[in-house]
Amino acid sequence: MSKKKQPKKETPSPQLHKGKGVDIGTMFVKCAVKEGEEVVFRSQRNAFFEVDHTDFTKKILNNSNVKYIVKENKLYVIGDEALQFANMFNKETRRPLSRGVISPTEKEALPIMELLIKSVVGEPTCEGEIVYFSVPGEPLDADFNVIYHIKMIEGFLKSLGYAPNPINEAHAIILSELGEEEFTGMGLSFGGGMVNVCLSFMSVPIFKFSVAKSGDWIDQQVAMAVNETASRVSAVKESSLDLNKTRNVSKVESALSIYYNHLIEYVIENIKQEFTKAKKMPQIAKPIPIILSGGTSLPRGFCQRFKEILDHLKLPISVGEVRMAGQPLRSVAKGALVAASVDEDKK
Repeated sequence: MSKKKQPKKETPSPQLHKGKGVDIGTMFVKCAVKEGEEVVFRSQRNAFFEVDHTDFTKKILNNSNVKYIVKENKLYVIGDEALQFANMFNKETRRPLSRGVISPTEKEALPIMELLIKSVVGEPTCEGEIVYFSVPGEPLDADFNVIYHIKMIEGFLKSLGYAPNPINEAHAIILSELGEEEFTGMGLSFGGGMVNVCLSFMSVPIFKFSVAKSGDWIDQQVAMAVNETASRVSAVKESSLDLNKTRNVSKVESALSIYYNHLIEYVIENIKQEFTKAKKMPQIAKPIPIILSGGTSLPRGFCQRFKEILDHLKLPISVGEVRMAGQPLRSVAKGALVAASVDEDKK
């Protein structure tokens, strides 16, 4: 007698929690959502590349699920595929963001930014789902503000059915990494376009700011110093740079080390100035931890180099552990998700 086959039990999909966190970075747009007990990330490169606009090209791109927009009879490939096209033609991609905000010189920045955001956040689980998105602090050394940038990103997210809220990029790092320290400490985000800094006491920001020097600035300065392209310098920085290395150092690596020193010193000196400007500093009993994050902080030896320079320059407050974020490229999106989840729980 043959046994009846038992129907396969379907594995239940993990519960999708309400609330999303989005990191609007110069290099990448990332979204964090919680599925069951896991935080899941979606990412898209913040770049675009113009290709020939023909019906045949569009057909190939559609068949390959490549994201693109057509505007004024021009076709722009966006996201990760933009880099593939640029490498194929030995050209540079273009970015809709410059120094952490929507680029004023790229006329296609707005529609491309909208499509990039939509590709990572998707549809809301319900109308009015809360999403927090990262924004840079007001820069101390550049003549622009972030209001226009914030309002445009808000508009994109509202059109998708979300209830958007901005959150300072470095503050998001604190929410992501300093839960066990009652969200008291300092977060530093070394991004592509800017460095963002926030000092927080029990999750409340004491001061927050940005400086318009970071990874792109390093690439440009080194390129001029050693007569190389910024792309070549960036490739060395991202693939093989070791700031602990002292022997057999190439010309590019030596210049990168010099400008990393300059950037870290510049950031710490600006932090010291913000301490002198802060009118009401809370009495923080314990030494504050400092969290380092962002793509520019990824080279080996960066954390040790930061500690050495900090020991020399010294902040006017007791500093505890200086450490890298658990996931330096994801901590901003994760911190924004923490904020969104708290707000969703209050509903």
